[in-house]
Amino acid sequence: MQVKGIPVVLASDSDTLTALADMFRPPRLNFAKVCLYCETRFCVSSACVKVHAVSVWGPCPDCDGFGSCTCLNGVVEMDRAGLAEFIGRTLPQRRAAAEFAVVA
Repeated sequence: MQVKGIPVVLASDSDTLTALADMFRPPRLNFAKVCLYCETRFCVSSACVKVHAVSVWGPCPDCDGFGSCTCLNGVVEMDRAGLAEFIGRTLPQRRAAAEFAVVA
């Protein structure tokens, strides 16, 4: 079942791309309060805050956002052109079934 389509907009629609970037952007500090950029616990660096504020994130193209690869909990940092490629794409509701069997 396919659900939650990413809104179809013109790639030149800056406001919509910004809204999409905000929707997928993870917190700057992870759950252990370590900064994504400088890897410092409880970071308050204005440089990290500024970089994060303008960063663009989107669903991981390798795992469709399920976090089953080396992405950051299903999202990856990308440029606006990369995010524009996702516009109109429908993300799957569930991870695709494995195409292999695990033998014990």
